[in-house]
Amino acid sequence: MKNVKIISFFGFLFLVLFLIWFFYLRPDKKNTVLKTNNNESAYTIVAFGDSLTAGYGLPLYESYPAQLEERLKTKGLEVNVINAGISGETTKGNNERANFIKEQNADMVIWGIGGNDALRALPVEEVKKNMESTIQILQSAQNKPKILLLKIQSPLNAGFTYKKEFDAVYESLSKKYNLPLVPFVVSSVFLNSDLMLEDRIHPNKEGYAKIIEDNLLDAVLEEIEK
Repeated sequence: MKNVKIISFFGFLFLVLFLIWFFYLRPDKKNTVLKTNNNESAYTIVAFGDSLTAGYGLPLYESYPAQLEERLKTKGLEVNVINAGISGETTKGNNERANFIKEQNADMVIWGIGGNDALRALPVEEVKKNMESTIQILQSAQNKPKILLLKIQSPLNAGFTYKKEFDAVYESLSKKYNLPLVPFVVSSVFLNSDLMLEDRIHPNKEGYAKIIEDNLLDAVLEEIEK
């Protein structure tokens, strides 16, 4: 009976310590999805997209939104970058979340979507229709956010014709809605195995850091300063 009590005590102690670690001490608590910032004066950026935004296969604090926030802070900016990425999301699901993102009243939305549509070779016209709807929803906000469009490129799984038509969607929407278009997972990252996860689809921590330094940081700073 005494041994049972001892085992029960240590089991209870382990449970308490685990809960403390899970809710307060684990590393990915440094950057949580749709986190809030008590400082209302902070410039708010919502990173809106799929697994490339969510940071698939990485702790949240190694995702590009978390790393971007830290880099912007090193520039002396008071900024909050919210990770609103969902792995596996298509332009259809993204469009269905657009009203929720609009309600966040962000100063800027960094928007990267379409990779899963391309992998499934979904109809290009459907992709474009979904993306146009999302833009219109975001721009209907009372405090219209700046939208920075990340250029997603189709792989060759559906052929050259599909890739050409899919890739052209981003140029078209950028021009039509006057959105800055920023290269995202470019060949210098995608073709470097040291910068990608083993699936060769998603960047690792170093890959995202390079994307930020080479493409994203200056584009975001330029938009903030406008």
